[in-house]
Amino acid sequence: MALTASTVPSFGFQIKLLEGQIFPAHWCSHFSRFPNHRTPIRCSMKISTVAQFGEPSKLKMQVDDFGEKLWQSFPEPVKEFPWKKAEDVVLQRFLFLGERVLKWSMVALFVLSSLSDVMLSISRNRELLIPLGLFVGCMLADFLKETSKELLPSTKEGGLKRHLVVTGAFFVLVKVSAYFTIGGNLLLSHVGNGGLMQVLWLWIKSHEERGNDDTSTGKNMEN
Repeated sequence: MALTASTVPSFGFQIKLLEGQIFPAHWCSHFSRFPNHRTPIRCSMKISTVAQFGEPSKLKMQVDDFGEKLWQSFPEPVKEFPWKKAEDVVLQRFLFLGERVLKWSMVALFVLSSLSDVMLSISRNRELLIPLGLFVGCMLADFLKETSKELLPSTKEGGLKRHLVVTGAFFVLVKVSAYFTIGGNLLLSHVGNGGLMQVLWLWIKSHEERGNDDTSTGKNMEN
């Protein structure tokens, strides 16, 4: 049964019902396909304006302006204080403190490890391995130090420290490999202890010689 024209609402009436409502952006293009009915329809669209893009730069300018005014409000002694130099000094102090903590932590770990190796050798009735391993480690440390000097020539100031670091790293690997062997190789452990002990002795001796050189240089400058 066909519907009469009076029962079907006209398109203009539908448009009047739809006016004032909010539709997505693609609905606007759908209604614009009808050229004979150009009724304005409000659509909800999120458009970024130029002012919104300018807000971050404006906020940054306000923050910079506030920082400048805050700095100008400080008294002159605060402004003239060498903050950059103080920052460098504090950073150097922290690095020096960290180096000392690491150094003495390694020394304490070495002492505890050596004592545990000695106690283990005594418990297994292998006391003769203690002096033998220490002697071999000391001789090997001197040999490696001289060899590293020939292979890695460097200046007098930082050369000895670099050679000692390389030699100490080698004996640390010796001790670690001794712990990973089956049953634990006590001779390798004592060799590592002897090498690290010799490296520690050479390091202390180099610091004493450097301190004596600095003292003599200061006296010569005073004279």
